[in-house]
Amino acid sequence: MKFCTLRAYLFARQELWQKGQRLCFFYLPGFFAMLLALPCLPAQGRYFQQDVQYEIDVRLDDEAQQLRGHIAIAYQNNAPHALDSLWFHLWPNAYRSRQTAFARQQERMNQSRFFFAEDSELGGIDSLDFEVNERSVRWALHPRHPDIAVLVLNEPLAAGKQILITTPFRVQLPRTFSRLGHEGQAYQITQWYPKPAVYDEQGWHAMPYLDMGEFYSEFGSFDVRITLPENYLVAATGTLETESERAFLEEQIRVSSAHLRALSGEEEPRLSFPASSSRRKTIRFTAERVHDFAWFADKRFMVQKDTLRLPSGRTVDCWAFFTQEEQELWKAAAGYVKRSVAFYSDLVGEYPYPQATAVQTALGAGGGMEYPMITNCGLTGDAQSLDELIAHEVGHNWFYGILASNERAHAWMDEGLNSYYDHRYSRQYYGQAGFGYLPDFLMRTSETDIFELAYLYQARRRINQAPETHSDELSEINYFLGAYEIPAKALRYLESYIGTERFDAIMQAYYQKWAFRHPQPEDFR
Repeated sequence: MKFCTLRAYLFARQELWQKGQRLCFFYLPGFFAMLLALPCLPAQGRYFQQDVQYEIDVRLDDEAQQLRGHIAIAYQNNAPHALDSLWFHLWPNAYRSRQTAFARQQERMNQSRFFFAEDSELGGIDSLDFEVNERSVRWALHPRHPDIAVLVLNEPLAAGKQILITTPFRVQLPRTFSRLGHEGQAYQITQWYPKPAVYDEQGWHAMPYLDMGEFYSEFGSFDVRITLPENYLVAATGTLETESERAFLEEQIRVSSAHLRALSGEEEPRLSFPASSSRRKTIRFTAERVHDFAWFADKRFMVQKDTLRLPSGRTVDCWAFFTQEEQELWKAAAGYVKRSVAFYSDLVGEYPYPQATAVQTALGAGGGMEYPMITNCGLTGDAQSLDELIAHEVGHNWFYGILASNERAHAWMDEGLNSYYDHRYSRQYYGQAGFGYLPDFLMRTSETDIFELAYLYQARRRINQAPETHSDELSEINYFLGAYEIPAKALRYLESYIGTERFDAIMQAYYQKWAFRHPQPEDFR
């Protein structure tokens, strides 16, 4: 019996987990009770990271707006001690009611779309039936956060050992209120599958989904098969392994290029959805050394492609998927991806993946959002803003993707470091840092003056917050200042103080040491 809706049990405070305590649960009829919290602290100072290998089969129903799938997770315990239980993220459940952490944050941020949405526009994940090594296990949802669950193992998972976790699942896709969702039959499938929380030397990092506040995930591999009507175009994390689909995309590049060459600038964009094919296709993607998998599907996508040859001789395919909305801007997007990958590879470290993709979507969370090897971007209005947005999001492959810090607890470690580099990109190609959309009279001053004004406005009202503040405790403006701009300005000051050559050498050494690992603030030195 699986206690998927169980409420009559006691959880130790999550702070104990975050301090590294392992909780020992004992079964009682009808509920779990936490009888004892043994002070079994992980060995402090000994770095380790878990390894997670995913196999996912998923089917898109574009009439019911659902995903149905099955996931198999090979979980390797590299901790120096056994684990009695595993925490999981079920982030689609953030959209299942107006009482979740996501919903409460939307209310605090005065975002009303989710609260006034129809019930049919909400989402969630269900039909879960967890097994470990082909045996049923007891599991339960967190009493306050339905997007967090705990699996109580039948036997402790010993140090150095591996288990196989399997479950079917069904996701009801919400409207696009944040990252996961759909607008009509345009799909952005992100944070969509059952996913183990990170366990490191500090303990468990189980966290509810938030719109303002990002993620922390274990490295591993993905083998994903997606079944959907055959006239959809799909962009995803990883390498496309299906030969027929590669040929289909090459044909779409030819069709798209002919359409873009014929543009006169006066055409109205055609944005209606064609009918879905009655025939289905299954396409396969694989990815190594990543900690998430996202995919995007739309029957209206046009496709462009460029290729970058790195100094090592490796090649990177650079893709752009977009609709006819802002097509005049997006026809150059594959080139922007290529230039961004080359820029970060030169300054930080060579891009290790086979492809990089930018996708135009109806984004609900900010202007753009990053995932391994792929980013989705909203509308920008002009070419410079699109280029800068793509550069920022592509840059997250380094600062979040490869240097996989805890974004929720230390947002500055990815956003701040990445903003330093995207400002540098803008200065190199546009002569100023990321302000092409501002009127000229504001640009008569320097970028530093603009952010100094914003910071002083907060500080003089005594409502500024430190960059190291946890994401879910920051106001919107302080998230922007503290996570993005203050760290970026501090790094630029450091660069001017020690010299660009020395600064670049330090950052490249940081990258080499911590690539495909989880650096903490104390490691950035």
